[in-house]
Amino acid sequence: MIADSTRDRIPRYRVVSYTMPIGEAKRLVPVIDLADRLVGRGGLRRVGQEWIGRCPLPDHADKTPSFTVNKAKNLWWCHGCLRGGDVVELARLAWGYDRRDAHVAAAMLLMQFGHEVPQLPPAWFRKQERQKPIRDALERVRIRSARRRLMGAFGPLLASIEDPEERREETIRIWHDLEEVARFVVEQASR
Repeated sequence: MIADSTRDRIPRYRVVSYTMPIGEAKRLVPVIDLADRLVGRGGLRRVGQEWIGRCPLPDHADKTPSFTVNKAKNLWWCHGCLRGGDVVELARLAWGYDRRDAHVAAAMLLMQFGHEVPQLPPAWFRKQERQKPIRDALERVRIRSARRRLMGAFGPLLASIEDPEERREETIRIWHDLEEVARFVVEQASR
């Protein structure tokens, strides 16, 4: 058991996730600043506690102002396309990033506003290097499994070959040819 005084000296993070840039972007970049940049100078006007303007999202052709920014809450909402959120979500949607790439949008957001993107600690890279052989071995198992499953589709074709030697040679050729297809199947399944 670690004593309380020792625990306080140990860095709080053990694993670094992709959320580091997201948290930093939310902390450092106000949504009103990004909205103002996206809408264009003078595109937002103050109405009570909120700022209102036309929606800057590329897939929403806003004819009347329906985009609002609440500066106090640091959130935005578009009443026309019924979407909203924080500064990272606005950047992600405005710049066309997929939900899985929110951390990339956050990093771009930080750079756009002159902030440094948090770097991963050296321990993270050492851990990745230690785990690489295991990940590679698991990848090979997935590819071989996919290859075996694909090979099953050729059973009737191979059974129709009467000559045992020709059937064996064709089986070997198909098995060899299926490696690239199996890699593709595994790659697509992991996306």
